[in-house]
Amino acid sequence: MNELLDAIWQIDTRVVLVAALLVLDVWAIGMTLASDAGPKEKVLWSGIVILCPIFGCLFWFSLGPKPNLIGRSGSSGERSGS
Repeated sequence: MNELLDAIWQIDTRVVLVAALLVLDVWAIGMTLASDAGPKEKVLWSGIVILCPIFGCLFWFSLGPKPNLIGRSGSSGERSGS
């Protein structure tokens, strides 16, 4: 058990930061692809995030297309309260 804890504490901080950045980039690309933007915009923003992972993700977060998650439930009409 002590060996396992020692191995966990010896994980390099850079590995954790790279993994977090990878997850954030995949999330940003997924949100871009789920947005209502046109195909050219989706390719452009995905390319920016892939080529410049840190600044591209920050740039996407401030200016990029976001999906409209409001009203995307499975029903096509408004629910009536009965």
